[in-house]
Parts: sequence; C-alpha cells; structure tokens
Amino acid sequence: MYKLNWLTSLLALCLGVSAQSFAQDSWTRPDQLPDIPKQAPRTWILPSQQSAFREYCTTGEGEAFFARIKQGFDEKYLKAPFPAEPESFGDSNPQARTSAKIDAWRDAQDTSNEVAGIASTATIIWRVTGEQAYLDKAKEFLVKLSEWDPEGTTGIEYNDETNFRLLRLMPEVYDQIRAHLSDDEKAQVLAMFQRRGNTTFDHMLRKRTGQLKRNSLEVEPSSHPVRFVPMLGMMGLALYDDLPEARDWFAFAYRFYEDQFSPWGGDDGGWAEGMAYWRGVIEHASFQDALLLIEAPEAYQQPFWRNTFYFPVYFLTPWKSTAFGDTPVAGRIGMEPGIRDFVIHGAKIYQDGYLRAYTDFYEDPRALPEEEMEFKLWRKYPTPIEYLLRDFLVSDRPLPAPKNLSELPPGKYLESIGWVAVHTDLGNPSEDIFLQFKSSPYGSYSHSHADQNAFILNAYGEELAINSGYREYHRSPHHNGHTRQTLSKNALLIGGEGQPAQDANATGTVTQYQSRDDYVWFRGDATQAYRANPKLSDIELVQRDVLMLRTGLIIIRDEVRLERPESIQWLLHSVNPPQLDDGKISINSGQAHLEVQLLAVDNQLDITANDEFATPVDPKYLDKGYDPQFHITAATEKPSTRTIIYSLLQPSKDNATSQLISATDDEALVRLSNGATLTVTYSDDEPKFTSK
Repeated sequence: MYKLNWLTSLLALCLGVSAQSFAQDSWTRPDQLPDIPKQAPRTWILPSQQSAFREYCTTGEGEAFFARIKQGFDEKYLKAPFPAEPESFGDSNPQARTSAKIDAWRDAQDTSNEVAGIASTATIIWRVTGEQAYLDKAKEFLVKLSEWDPEGTTGIEYNDETNFRLLRLMPEVYDQIRAHLSDDEKAQVLAMFQRRGNTTFDHMLRKRTGQLKRNSLEVEPSSHPVRFVPMLGMMGLALYDDLPEARDWFAFAYRFYEDQFSPWGGDDGGWAEGMAYWRGVIEHASFQDALLLIEAPEAYQQPFWRNTFYFPVYFLTPWKSTAFGDTPVAGRIGMEPGIRDFVIHGAKIYQDGYLRAYTDFYEDPRALPEEEMEFKLWRKYPTPIEYLLRDFLVSDRPLPAPKNLSELPPGKYLESIGWVAVHTDLGNPSEDIFLQFKSSPYGSYSHSHADQNAFILNAYGEELAINSGYREYHRSPHHNGHTRQTLSKNALLIGGEGQPAQDANATGTVTQYQSRDDYVWFRGDATQAYRANPKLSDIELVQRDVLMLRTGLIIIRDEVRLERPESIQWLLHSVNPPQLDDGKISINSGQAHLEVQLLAVDNQLDITANDEFATPVDPKYLDKGYDPQFHITAATEKPSTRTIIYSLLQPSKDNATSQLISATDDEALVRLSNGATLTVTYSDDEPKFTSK
C-alpha cells in the first residue's frame, strides 16, 4: 500500500505550525451562524420530515422515481461485496500523469463513487421502507470504509477525487443511521471522519482557500479545493455534535458562501473556468440546499445564485457544441440531464418562468434522472438518490409556467469574467444565430485557455466556428499542445506566436459593450495576453471590435500595433471542411452556411486550411468521437508594424451573401444581402453607421 501518512507531518514541519494553528491563521470565522437544528439528523431528511418523505416516495410525486431506484439497486447493488481498497499507481503528481495512470486514477474514482453511492442509496431506501437489509448494507459499507487508510490511496494528497467521492456522501449516511451503530462502530467511523476531515481541511487551507476573494485572482484559487467547500460544510453539519472540528468545517463553508464565493466570478453569475466547470455549481448548490433544509434565510439569497442559472441560458446550446475553457472528454457540452434538472431546481426556487422555458429546449438523448431505466452508481454525480432528495426539498414549490425568452435582452455581457453572448432569436434555438466572445481578466489560468478576444459561432442548431481541440484527459500532450493554445481558437497569432497558456497574467478586457435596437457592439483588448508571451513583450495593441446586427451579420475589425514588423495570422476552425475561393471562406454544417470574407488594409492575405492538430490526439481515444477538425489560417503576406484586418461573417440557411466592398484604417463599406449598403466608421468610441 502506498502510505502517505508522512506528508501532513512533513508539511507541518516545513511550515513550522500545527494543522490547528495553521487553520486558525488561514480563515476568518463568521460573526454568527444560522440556527442549527438541535436534533440530528441535520442533513438530507430531518426528523420532522421522515413521514412526509416516506409518503413522497411511496404515494406522492417521487413514487415512480423511488421505485426505479429501488429496483435498480436491488438488481445490481444490494448483494454487491465491499470492494478492495484501490491500489497505488505510483507517483500521483498530475504533472507525471500518463494515459495508463489516468485509467487507474479513474478506476479508483469509480470504486469510491460506488462505495458512497451504495451506502447512501441503501440508507435512503431503508428510510422509506424500514427494511433491515438496506440498513445492514449501509452499515456494512460505512464501517468497512473506516478500515481504509485515510492518508493512503484514497486520501486527499494522493487522489483528491477519491477522497471527494467518499466524503461528499458518507458523513450524511452516518447522520441518518448513527443511532443504529454500536459504540465500537461509531468510534471507528468517527475516527475515520476525523482523520479524513482534518487532512482535507488542512489541504484546503494550504491551498489558501480560506483567503480567497469573490471574483478575484489576488489570491489564486485552486479549482479542486474550491470544489470541496460544500463537501466540507455538509460534513460539518452532519457531524456537528460528534466531532469538535465539525463546527469549524461548517463555519468555514458558511462564511465562504456568504463572503467569498465565487472566486471564479461575480454577482452577475458567470464562471471563468467555463461552462463545463460551471457544472460544479451544482455541487456548490448542495450547501445552499442544506441551508434551505434547515430553513436558514441565507439560502440562495446572494446575487450570484439569483443570476448564475442564466449563465447556461445565454452561453450553453441545447445541443452539444464547443465552448470556452476545458470541456468534457470529447470537447463538447450541451444541456445535459444534470444541467436541465439543476435549472429546473432554480426555476422552482425563484419561481422563474424564463428558466423553465429554457429547460423545455432539452434535447439530449440521455434519459433524465427520474426516467433513467438503467440504475448505475458510476463516475458521475449527483447520484440518483441526490436528485430524489433535491426534488423532495422543493416539492412544495410548483414548477412555474414558461415565459417567452424573447422578452429577455438578446445579449449578455458578464463583466466579472469578460464573456459576451449575443443571440438573434434567444427563444427559438433552431432559428437562432449565437455568437459568444471572451476577453477575460482571469487570463488562461486554471481551466481557462489562451483565448482572449476569441469567438465561437453557432447557428440554426449547428456549429460553424468552433473552439478546436479535445481533452482525452487533463494535461494530455494534445490538451497541452493544442487545445489550451491560442492556435486552436478563432483568434490571432502574431508572427506565429499566441498567448501563453496557464498564465493568470495573460488577461484580456472587454473595454466597450453597447446593445442597441438593431445591433450589439463590443470591443476586446487582448494586448496584455499577448505581452505575457516573452517573445511578444513589446506589443503595443491587440484590439478586436465585434459588431453583430440583429440579422446575424457579423463585422469584425482586428487591429495590431507592434514595435517591429510581423506577419499576422487570422484563425478560424470548423467541424466540416471549408471551401476556399478567391479570398472567401465557405463552411456548411447541416442546414447552416457560413460565408466569410476577409480584407487586410494595405496588405494581402494568404488563406490556407488543413485538418492536422498541432499535437495529435492520443490514438487510444480516436474511437470515442474525436472527429477531424479543420483549421483555417489567413496570414498577411507583408510584415508590418500596424495591421488592420476586417472580416465579414454571414451565417444563413439560404447561402445569403453580403460583401465587404472596401475598407480603410477606420471605415468599412458593406453591401448587405438585401442590396443596401452600410458604412461603419470606427473611432475610440462606439462605431457610427450610415446606410442607404
């Protein structure tokens, strides 16, 4: 067994403090806490709710869902043996990961997820049926887990995901069944929770989670410790009377959500790590649900929570498409079953018909949690019983009637993270043209990419201009060498160089945003992002103006100023092969068509395309939906100290064509598809328009 007991002691010696004194110096206790129920259990199902929960699951709204859970559990898990403790796979440092190690790392996660899933599901079935077999199963798995080494292969320092999968559910199992444990069993289980809880809390504090600030990289957040905060708080609530440390754990989480959350965004509800990692908000919401359960008035009351449910409404397509930041294994994300269920949860909490209307666009072929016929306790979370418990929590709140999304503003600018979304038909996805843009103060840090001033374009349910690349596993050669890099984005390279990846200093800024009746215009400044590359440290300006008419026509003006002459590469990526013809680019995707015309002022562009990744995909993953992608480069032929490139993007269903007639440093003349002409004049302020 790979023993890691030495690690905490060594770190404490290096820091010159004990874990407890370190904890006191590294976070601020809140002045007051909400009223905590005097009687356990305090999580999942309160004593006063036992009868109502049983009725909900046997004759109420949750009857069919509970029946599916019980049937699946009986068939697959009731007689499942407790698994062996996962074995070591050697050096677990993320920098040392290989494809084979990733498989072992994921297998250990799956084992831990099943242990917690079996124990928690058995607990809930026992709560409903009262049958001894389910209580025995929950007790067996809880007690046997306490025999695993808390600082071993499932400890937070070796494999933080396994520790997370165990602690996010097992304390609540104990909370529900503690009265049925012997004194020896209780002592053994609590000793395990104490060790795991203290090492987890100490790990989070060493990552400076207690010092984080809302919407700030002043103290750089570490993604996983932030994700562990709700787990710590729930564990503290479940063990509130059992361990002296538990009250600190709860107090830490409570203060974090009141004063610090979210370090990845602000009150407008955005999440700088991207839409895929926004899914972690579902986990953070479990602590808000715990507060709701104990009737704490603070539950879901911060502005972030009121606004974050609109993040997917504006930035996530119902179908799978590419998005900013790290995405799932095959590079796309849409309104998944869990996201749809979570937004429904928000619709009930806030009685918001717009959120309800968004979920009506759900088209994922996978079954919703309450309709899942194949019961599985596998890698993903929440587990089925968590969905059941969450549904019960808000079962007294009706699902609001849908409201027309076209009543909402067509564009959304999230200043906290530097993201912009513009829609032509927000309430009608199959007819909508959807442009998103990013120039972020979070740089390329954590799960963000080197993509300041980049855009993504979807139209009529199809991908047109994509975020290129995949993520077979985190930090794979392809992920590091292609997907995270500027060369995989609809952005610019300067002399073949892009913005540095994984750099909090590689920042961008949305300096202007205006939404008018007939257009949305915004400006991004990515100068600092390119300057963060030592080879480009003397750059003077990298600026992109984006104008999107309500018709869906997009006009982009890129300006680059340098101290020395360089060639500029304008990049575009697509799922389907482009057609290049006399300086124009055409892309077809299903019923959607994109016509792109480029013009460089006082320069010529050499346009090429290929389907080769800068770093190939791991061959082991090629049969998992890793389709070829196409990469278009329009390079200026003459190096210059000042380059201005205009691009005209016309999405349509009928091959409509607009034409970029001419352009100067600060003016573009466009002939629209209806025959009218539009002159756009640029300045330091909002562009001016003349049409005839």
